[in-house]
Amino acid sequence: MIKEIFVLRSIGCLSIVLLHSIFIGIDSMTIREMGELSAIFFDSIQMILYYGTPMFIFISEFLIAYSYRNRELPDYFLKKRLRFILIPFLIMGIFYAIPFFAQGVQTGFTKIALNIFVGDYHGYFILIIFQFYLVHVLLHKKLKQWRPSVVLPIAFIINAAYLLFFNYSAPPEWLTYGEYIWERFYWVPMFGWVFYFAVGYYAGMYFESFSKFIRSWRVLFIIGPVLTSAMLLFLYHSGILTVHSSKRTDILIHTLMCSFFLFYITSSLKSLPPFLEFISRYSFGIYLLHYFYIFLLDALFQLYPLPIGFFYIIVLFIFSLTASIATIIVVNKWKYGYMIIGQIGAPYKSPH
Repeated sequence: MIKEIFVLRSIGCLSIVLLHSIFIGIDSMTIREMGELSAIFFDSIQMILYYGTPMFIFISEFLIAYSYRNRELPDYFLKKRLRFILIPFLIMGIFYAIPFFAQGVQTGFTKIALNIFVGDYHGYFILIIFQFYLVHVLLHKKLKQWRPSVVLPIAFIINAAYLLFFNYSAPPEWLTYGEYIWERFYWVPMFGWVFYFAVGYYAGMYFESFSKFIRSWRVLFIIGPVLTSAMLLFLYHSGILTVHSSKRTDILIHTLMCSFFLFYITSSLKSLPPFLEFISRYSFGIYLLHYFYIFLLDALFQLYPLPIGFFYIIVLFIFSLTASIATIIVVNKWKYGYMIIGQIGAPYKSPH
């Protein structure tokens, strides 16, 4: 029960919901309806919030490394995660493909295959963490022996080089499905996320030393998110790096700074904020469900538009968040509800 992880998980979850609310909200309204300055502002906020998904990679590996640092991985390690994480991913992949059957049966089944096998919906994150589950199973003994001062720079170089390649290159004309690979599929292979995995592993494995490191460099991590946010916005608005996703090279540093900032701030709290503890427990289901409710409300908005300007983004955020939580509560009353939208997490218990 590490309260810092509860906060990171909840903030990461809320950031993703807000990010997607902004994305759909801006797409649904014209600049005239929002106002040009409002559009630029929310577009910039969306860019800053891209730390959400990579933060979950860090959290996932941190928890595994911390939980099993003094004991062997149990035989049911992968089986448990298949049951509680992969099955909901598969079911929701099918669920999000249902509207595509309106375009034809073949289109619908093609979308199901894309969602499940190449993560062609927002649940692609699950395919990434399962790659790292396998890496942890295969290499955790080696990682424990290898020096973090060697592994972390190598992981950063691999990760940064991989993203730089796709950020600044175009697909070759001769490559079949090259455009799709450059626009979407390159998100899924673990090379675009391996640095977050490595940082999460060593932060969890050496938690006490990591906590001391955070406190020692607290000034850097307090101002860090401001500096990296400014860097992101400068590179984006200047046209130097126009990629609009979490798969930007500069997000590597931005995610690290935001994660460490939250770690430091939370470590100084005497108790865990109840709201963040609550969101953390429902975060997996919210992650899977929120886009459905954003799409649902947006479809209604297209039929019955209201002149509410940028407040529409706030409405999307609140509605998708609360509707997702309500659905999670109802579905989990069924014995096998967790297999559809994931289980509700255990409440935080203070170690003191």
